[in-house]
Amino acid sequence: EVFRYVEITLGAELDALKTGEVFYADPSASTTIINDITAGEGDYAKLDYTLVDNDGYGYIGIQAQAIPEFEVRKALAHAMDVQLAVDDYYGELASVNNRIMTKVLWAYPDNPEDLFPYDGTGETSKELFLEAGYVYDEEANEMHYPAGHEKAGQQASFKFTLPSEAKDHPAGSILIDAQEVLAKIGVKVEIETDQNLLSKLNKAYEMGVQVWAAAGGGGGIDPDMFQIWYSDEEVNQQPPRAGLSYLYKNGSAEEKEMLTRLNELIMAGRKTLDAEERKTIYKEALELSTGIAVEIPTYQRKNMFVYNKDVIKADTLFSGEDVTPFQSPLSFVWDVELYD
Repeated sequence: EVFRYVEITLGAELDALKTGEVFYADPSASTTIINDITAGEGDYAKLDYTLVDNDGYGYIGIQAQAIPEFEVRKALAHAMDVQLAVDDYYGELASVNNRIMTKVLWAYPDNPEDLFPYDGTGETSKELFLEAGYVYDEEANEMHYPAGHEKAGQQASFKFTLPSEAKDHPAGSILIDAQEVLAKIGVKVEIETDQNLLSKLNKAYEMGVQVWAAAGGGGGIDPDMFQIWYSDEEVNQQPPRAGLSYLYKNGSAEEKEMLTRLNELIMAGRKTLDAEERKTIYKEALELSTGIAVEIPTYQRKNMFVYNKDVIKADTLFSGEDVTPFQSPLSFVWDVELYD
């Protein structure tokens, strides 16, 4: 038997399937592809598909050293309507995620509450800015940095960064809407595109990245949170990108207490193999990691596998519940059969 891999340009997977260049691929899931395959017209008549939850999740990062005030990070979070990633981009192929963990992991809590409910009026965000000492000039509709800030007296402004144009990114409409909400309370937001964004995140503060959108997860079946969320640099040699190590040393008493407890829970989760005990531990840990407002979870999406059913015998592929984020339809490729 001969098994042939073909390298395809990202985004060209469906065309390669339609032309017969390949018989199996994983294009980015979309309702358009589903509808076209379901309709079964033309080149789509020979195609079929399988959907599975993605081992990962979308999030919006808020760099804690760049934005050290807890109230301000929460203010930004309350201005973000994460439902827009579903409504405007993925549709039925995604759902809102309320914790900084992929929903596919067994440790993900049952129906967790939204810690930062969206307020499109801006009033919740406004109250939090004022709690942080910011000064609102009602006549000018400007929120000013507080006394003691290096920009004291200037209008509060933030930079949101996307790796692609807003119209092409799941978080694009979230950030555009947040820009409009924050403008209602005199906070200025600039949205920029940086194709090199993802390569800058390990040094986000030094690179001037304040707020960004990306995807996380993909760590396999174990829910261990150490690498990303353990904030003591003396123990974790790979300091978190979101500025947690800065908060651990320099944050408010509340933030230090949250991170100390989070570190304890992360270690406790590593000391037991009991799944129910670990699930309880991670439930509290996820409330803290999400609640400290350095990464705001947005969506959980699905992946898609498309194959040529005129070439591949569908009943020899994994399907249904046998397909998981960790096991594709081709996982037992030696059992897959082709038509003569």
